[in-house]
Amino acid sequence: MMNAATLITGAEPLLRLAEPSGNTATRTNMQHVDDVVVCDARWRLPADVSRVCAGLAVLPTDAGSMGPKGAGVALRELARVGVVAVALVPAAAPVFVDAARAAGLAVMVPTGPWDANETARRVLRRQLTLERENARGTARVLSLSASLMEQAAGPGRLLREVAILTGGPVMLIEPGQAEWDRLAAEQPQAVELVRCGRVRSAVVPFGEQELMLHAVGRDRPHRVLAALRPDGWPPHLRQLLAHLAGQVDLLDCSVRYRQDQEVLRTALRGVRVSVLQYLMLGNWEGAVRVAEPLARLGAAECSVGEVLAAEGGVVAVVRCAPGEDRTGVAAACEEAVGGHGLVVQCPADPRHVIVVLPQDTDDKAAPLALLRPVMGQTPGRLAGVSGPRPWSQTASAYGAAIRALTAAENDPEGIVGDAGGSSLLTFVSPQARTWAHQVCAGLRKLTAEQRAQAVPTARHTLAYGALRAGRLLGVDRTTANKRLRVVLQAMGLDHRQVAHRAVADLAFQLADLPVLPDHTPEPPPGLRTLLREPAVVNWATRELTVLDQTGDAARLLDSWLAHNCHAGTTATALGMHRNTLAARLSAMGALLRLPLGEQGAAPYQVLWLLVAAGQTSVTAVPDPVATGI
Repeated sequence: MMNAATLITGAEPLLRLAEPSGNTATRTNMQHVDDVVVCDARWRLPADVSRVCAGLAVLPTDAGSMGPKGAGVALRELARVGVVAVALVPAAAPVFVDAARAAGLAVMVPTGPWDANETARRVLRRQLTLERENARGTARVLSLSASLMEQAAGPGRLLREVAILTGGPVMLIEPGQAEWDRLAAEQPQAVELVRCGRVRSAVVPFGEQELMLHAVGRDRPHRVLAALRPDGWPPHLRQLLAHLAGQVDLLDCSVRYRQDQEVLRTALRGVRVSVLQYLMLGNWEGAVRVAEPLARLGAAECSVGEVLAAEGGVVAVVRCAPGEDRTGVAAACEEAVGGHGLVVQCPADPRHVIVVLPQDTDDKAAPLALLRPVMGQTPGRLAGVSGPRPWSQTASAYGAAIRALTAAENDPEGIVGDAGGSSLLTFVSPQARTWAHQVCAGLRKLTAEQRAQAVPTARHTLAYGALRAGRLLGVDRTTANKRLRVVLQAMGLDHRQVAHRAVADLAFQLADLPVLPDHTPEPPPGLRTLLREPAVVNWATRELTVLDQTGDAARLLDSWLAHNCHAGTTATALGMHRNTLAARLSAMGALLRLPLGEQGAAPYQVLWLLVAAGQTSVTAVPDPVATGI
């Protein structure tokens, strides 16, 4: 499609308007031209053409052609079969011009000395050039739309590109917008008809311009695509606006799809965190109930059910490299486990990704081999992996993974498995389990509801600190601290003192172990006696050999514990800067495989080591079972 005006304007016009008889100026409405045909001497269409669409007919006027008497009839017949304009070649007699105008046809003559065939050839070449330009413009719009769709971007850039092609503003309007009010004020009926879907598009006058409206989308009421242009809307631009309306709807769908995907991903992350929280509480049944809906969401989410179907497994904690976005780390872990594990962005630490893998064997090398490539992808990533444990001991596995993560700081590959056997529980006498049950007997003072809620929270708070425990369990830090206070008071301990928290943590862990069947019911030895048994002393001495033997390290740790692990007061007491103290603690923690820079159970392990090795007085340890202590 091309406008007849493009043939008579520009630097090299092919045609010009013919003057009517008497040189009387007559307004001619320029028509859009689609078909171009050369008529015979009697001004008839070619034999193989019965009808044209918006046709330009090239009519010969040289000797032997149509005479004035039959011109009117021939021109009216051409108008009947779809001709909208004629080019009289080589010249136009005034009688022919008048007859053509009477038939409602635009009349033009060539600007050069061309015959009918040459005139038609030049017009067709001009038409082909315009069609190519229009096709390129449409292709640019569609290509840009595809690019924006991949980016899930809005239609703003697309509207600006089409505005350049149409030569006027192109906008997306809805009620309540200023542009909607402006356009609806002058053309309220047209705007409302398009919005309600009674018509798909409309072209109406708007001042000295023409306003084109097009409905966007399938659902009513529609948003409306509006475009203004001073020179009218030729068919190819109308088609371009129709394409644009469809592309705008697709872009909106793409944006909504991306938003829905993000909402779904956020919800799935929340469900995975909930599964982890139930496991951390030892509630396998609750984790299974939460995970059940995931089975219908594809293979990646089915892996959660696969994890829970096993008897137990391992927990790995992956720490991101400095400045790294953990979304990428989580994706790398997902790829590494291949849909056979639960990958959770840790709710307690924004640097950590937790990976839970099912494992029914004691093979400690398998999870390390699975995750080692993740560490190699980016320098600075670290990982700690627990040993296999039943799901009821997930919290213990998480603690072991955190300890291994600390050791990974000194490992060249950046990944370490928990060695096990380095805990006081491994070496203390089995009689300690009876002592632990007596300590925990004070919990009977609590109501059933308090025991169900406060005890699990208190145990996690002891193990990980109030902030991390609260995030892992989905409660706030104040609630975690309150529950810890209630539980420790029932046990006869002070939640504000590190040594008291250490005793409670040890009692809980020992109480989880079964009392030996051949154990006779007799008063157990006190905690201080248990800590001085040869096996415990040898363990502590062996563990502390990695530290500085000058006694400075032990003095620093003893002072730190005596000041309840408060960095400021400890640094003041030792006469050093707070940052120096933090660096020393971090270095010693790496040697001991304990995260001394974080809240949680690491200070308790240091306390047991120092007391058992004789570096700290045994009187620093309270014993709620012993009389008077």
